Amino acid sequence: MANNEKEIWKVHPEYAGIEVSTLGRVRTLDRVVSSGKGIRLVKGQVLKPSDNGKGYLQVKILIDGKQTNKRVNRLVAETFLPNPDNLPEVNHKSCVRNDNRVENLEWCTASYNRQYREKYGISQTESLGHPVFAINLSMLKVSRFSSQGEASRSLGIDNGNINKVIKGRLKQTSGYWFTNADENADDVINRKLHTLQSQALGL
Repeated sequence: MANNEKEIWKVHPEYAGIEVSTLGRVRTLDRVVSSGKGIRLVKGQVLKPSDNGKGYLQVKILIDGKQTNKRVNRLVAETFLPNPDNLPEVNHKSCVRNDNRVENLEWCTASYNRQYREKYGISQTESLGHPVFAINLSMLKVSRFSSQGEASRSLGIDNGNINKVIKGRLKQTSGYWFTNADENADDVINRKLHTLQSQALGL
């Protein structure tokens, strides 16, 4: 995979039957279930999130014997981010609502969340846009972003130029090359890195 971020799993502090990861994934743990037919082991699995209709991802977890929807961003924040002031809301720093990596989240007040969205917010279409990969052409380092908008903000590069590189209208912009993070991305990136390394060696 081009995205080589290390994923760390940790048991949720309140819901002992699930683990949450630093990359924003949730999984159930193996558990023993007893029934009229005896005892059996139910293997844990990574839960498939769904959109709650507002761009936020949610998963169904078992709480007191009932299936309950919980937003992934809150589960990640509750597991990894201290909240000594008992702040009520979780903000997405990139304004991308489906990017639930721990580094993209912070506890905040309702007013901070609203003001942040008004200042840095992006359209719903963009927030749910396609992930992209960027290659730093001087370091040959690959980075993944949840959307062109996030790449633009993080790297300080014009969003329109990023789009032109992806569509082949520009060869690069501000020292970066971009491609969509689709099913062929790994092959495309590997070919691009091979070409860049060959050029650097004068082959």
